[in-house]
Amino acid sequence: MLPRYRNILVALLGLFVLAFVGLVVLFHERADSYAVGEARKQALNTLLVHRATHAYVTKTQRPEIYRLQGEGKLYPDYFSPQVMSFTFISRSIKDLLNEERQKNAMEPIYFKLASANPRNPLNQADPREVDLLRRMNANEIKEYEEVVEVAGQKWLYLAVPIDRATPGCMKCHGEPANAPAELVAMYGDKAGFHERLNEIRALISIRAPLAGIKQAGDQMAHTLTLVTLVTLSSIYLVLAFLIRQIDGQQRRIQQHNDELAQLSMTDMLTGALNRYGLKQRSDEIMSRADRFHHPVSLLMLDLDNFKRINDQLGHPAGDAVLKCFSEIVHANLRGSDIFGRWGGEEFLVIAPHLNLGEAMKMAEKLREAIAEAEFDNGIHLTVSIGVSEYFLGETAAALIDRADRALYAAKAAGRNRVVSEAGKPRG
Repeated sequence: MLPRYRNILVALLGLFVLAFVGLVVLFHERADSYAVGEARKQALNTLLVHRATHAYVTKTQRPEIYRLQGEGKLYPDYFSPQVMSFTFISRSIKDLLNEERQKNAMEPIYFKLASANPRNPLNQADPREVDLLRRMNANEIKEYEEVVEVAGQKWLYLAVPIDRATPGCMKCHGEPANAPAELVAMYGDKAGFHERLNEIRALISIRAPLAGIKQAGDQMAHTLTLVTLVTLSSIYLVLAFLIRQIDGQQRRIQQHNDELAQLSMTDMLTGALNRYGLKQRSDEIMSRADRFHHPVSLLMLDLDNFKRINDQLGHPAGDAVLKCFSEIVHANLRGSDIFGRWGGEEFLVIAPHLNLGEAMKMAEKLREAIAEAEFDNGIHLTVSIGVSEYFLGETAAALIDRADRALYAAKAAGRNRVVSEAGKPRG
């Protein structure tokens, strides 16, 4: 796979993993928020039931008792907490409600009217409730909410103050001497009295269970997590498939382009570099020579009397000779040498890291190899070679021109020989 598409797939995988982790965290946060919200609704419902009970006792039940007392149908000191104390009635209703919840496989809700000075010990405020009452009376808070853990189970704890004490409240919570005789007889005159007017004497303490609601929320979060995993995985796999398809097409296009580039620099007959390919490689080699100051030499080879083969045996025979000639030269070159066809029967060898003397030895080796070879149809040929060494800053054209002049000198001297053109360094 091409690097850019591999990087895209890795980046997409990282993005999808981050998105998945972020969504999972969000789902579970929402599940926790949902659990707290549902618990808050249950706590609020319990609070509303209490307030409705208080309103009924205060506005309907007590006035009715007082009316009956006034009409003499009840004796004047009549007092029964079962019908006149909204605290007693609220606690009783809470107990009955929890019994009904348990019958319907629902967790009970903790409910308490907490007071620092309770008439019934069941309503004694614990240290935290005493502190909350103090802060409510000081107007530091209006109500209090917190997720708490009791006996290894999490609950939503809600504390709400009851109304501040009014003159009507003082009848039962003021001085014991003013309280109903039956109330004093039932609870005594030590607790639940001496309250102050306009003070919050109790708070409603509610704990709504979170376990069952949270379990339902977690199940929903797990379901959403699984759906998200499947969805994101499917999207990623589809994108990966499409990217692989595109990558395959791009690699085929790249391969075709490479082949075309290779063809554009390759001589179709011999498989050696053509003139364009030689020009490209010579520029690269000379640039490195300028940078690192290492020697470069150039050999120009020309088959002697090649035209006679074409004239006598035809061009197919001449083509076969050129192919065989290229193979012989290739076999006698180093891996770093560049070989190509300059045109017709002329060829170039670019030899990095060889000075003029070393290049002359290479040229002589090639000349001997050609002279000793037997081509198709029993043909024997010789080659003339011109050699030149590159000077820093020299152009490729100048280097080739000097090798060409050396080649012509070899031809003029009788062919089948190696001649060098030393040239002059610039500057």
